[in-house]
Amino acid sequence: MNILMQGLGWILKLCDTLTGSYGLAIILFTVLIKLILLPLTVKQQRSMMMMQKLQPLLNEIQQKYANDKEKQSMETMKVYQKYHVNPMSGCLPLLIQLPILLSLYWVVKRPITYLMGVPEDEFWRIINALKEWSESNPDAIANLLSAVRVDSLDKLAESGYKMFKEMEIPIARFLETNGAIMQNHWITGSGNTYEVINFGFLGMDLSQTPSLGALTGFLFGSAQGLAFDTMLLWLIPILSGVSSYASMKISQSMQPQQAPQKNANGEEAPNPMKSMNLFMPFISAWFAFSLPAAVGLYWVASNLLQMVQQVVLNKVIHVDLTEEQVEGEIVNVKKNRKKRKK
Repeated sequence: MNILMQGLGWILKLCDTLTGSYGLAIILFTVLIKLILLPLTVKQQRSMMMMQKLQPLLNEIQQKYANDKEKQSMETMKVYQKYHVNPMSGCLPLLIQLPILLSLYWVVKRPITYLMGVPEDEFWRIINALKEWSESNPDAIANLLSAVRVDSLDKLAESGYKMFKEMEIPIARFLETNGAIMQNHWITGSGNTYEVINFGFLGMDLSQTPSLGALTGFLFGSAQGLAFDTMLLWLIPILSGVSSYASMKISQSMQPQQAPQKNANGEEAPNPMKSMNLFMPFISAWFAFSLPAAVGLYWVASNLLQMVQQVVLNKVIHVDLTEEQVEGEIVNVKKNRKKRKK
């Protein structure tokens, strides 16, 4: 996992160098990830389109073997094998994106390690540089100590730099604001050049986590002392929820419509997907409220690119299966059903 985080950190840092903007770097990073996963996405889309073509046949099999679930599964599997369809192919891109999302969280959470490229055995250089700089800037260092919740810089080095690792975001912001620290001899003496990160994007600090508590207070009329940049960050989780819902609707519109399931009394059984359509966008927004805004921006960009991919691929991908072929298969199933009734 650490290798993946280092690789993603290198790519994100390269994107930041190319664009000169942390926000644009996140978006470019998302585009690159989508391009890497494009072959799997194409396979997923082709399988989905084939499933859509075959759905009338699958519905007929479902009705024919409504009282024999084992036989129903066997006949359905025969159809999948005959037409080389993998119903689980749509899960693979999602499974791959999960470790990418988790790794990106740590890349964003630990910018000094994965974006600036400072190895853990060099953290002492930053601490010593901060100590030396603090002699002429005691008030600024006091603000930093308050932000990282320690009473001395020495605390950052305890327990294998545990506190330093947990507080890399505020330390990185402080180094960016006070760039002279990076020119200190303790840091330059390593022979490496470490570039600071500017987390700003369209008036937002993407290293910050959007405040759900502040939004809740605002909705209930408590806006006193509420900063504009705090409110601006709310756009990320809101867009995350909206884009998640839109992407889901587009995806479902392109998926095959299955016949409604019925219970033993012949009544239509509840469809759990209907509740998922409302539940998942709220989960997406909640996660964006729980993570640094940079991760939420990645998720928003990913959803928007996913929608574009689905629409474009749906127009350019064609499957070698005609409605006449499917209709012929349905006729055979119906004939067999009549024979069984006799």
